[in-house]
Amino acid sequence: MENIEPIAIRPIVKKKMWFRRLGLWTTGIGSYYIFTWVYDYIVVSFFLIYLGLLRGAIIVVILSMLVDLGTMKFYDWLKKDWLALETIKELDNRHGIVGKLFSFVRGKGVVLTIIVLSLTSNAFVVTAYLRKGIYQYDGMKFRDWVIFISSSLLINLYWVFVVGGGIELIKFFYYNIF
Repeated sequence: MENIEPIAIRPIVKKKMWFRRLGLWTTGIGSYYIFTWVYDYIVVSFFLIYLGLLRGAIIVVILSMLVDLGTMKFYDWLKKDWLALETIKELDNRHGIVGKLFSFVRGKGVVLTIIVLSLTSNAFVVTAYLRKGIYQYDGMKFRDWVIFISSSLLINLYWVFVVGGGIELIKFFYYNIF
C-alpha cells in the first residue's frame, strides 16, 4: 500500500531527515576525527620513537591496515552513512556545483584520486569513497582490495616520512644545539 501523506507534511519530514543526518554526521565525523588524530600523532609517534624508524614503520603499517579494515567492517555492519561518504557519492551523480566538483576529481582517474585522497585521509575513507555503488554495504571486492592496499601503503609511507622526519629533526636539534 502506498504511503499517502498530506503535501504540507512532506517538507517537515524532509527537514527531520536532514537534521537526523546532520546529527549522525556530526557525531560520526567528530568521533572519527578525534580517533584518527590520536592514532596519527600519538600512536604513530610512539612506535617510531621507541621501535625506531624501520621497525616502527612496519608496525605502523600493519596496525593501521588492521584498524582501517576493522573500521570498514564496522561501516558495513552498521549500514549507516556516518561519515557522509555515501551522500558525497550520491552528490557526485548530480549536476549541481558540489556534484560537478566531486565528478571532476573522480573523473581524473582512480590513481590520481587515490593519491589525492590518501594524502588527506586514510585507506578506509579512500576505499569506502571509491567503492562501486551508493549505500551498498556489501564488503570489499578485488578492486576495493587493490585500492585499500595502495592507499594504505601510500598514506603510511607519507606519515612515516612526516612524523619520522619530525622526530629526527627534533632529535637533531636537541642533541646538537642544547
